[in-house]
Amino acid sequence: MATRTPLECPLCREELMRDQNLEDHLVATHSERELAKFVVAETEALEAKDVSE
Repeated sequence: MATRTPLECPLCREELMRDQNLEDHLVATHSERELAKFVVAETEALEAKDVSE
């Protein structure tokens, strides 16, 4: 039987419990500023990748 790798928070790299929801973790654990910085960094990385291709 195949096992699934644990879900990991992309901000803090914490492994979430099997019954834990990523959205709930993000809201409870991370500030709006942390979330915004993460979104901006990911967007900038995607834009830089598009330019380099």
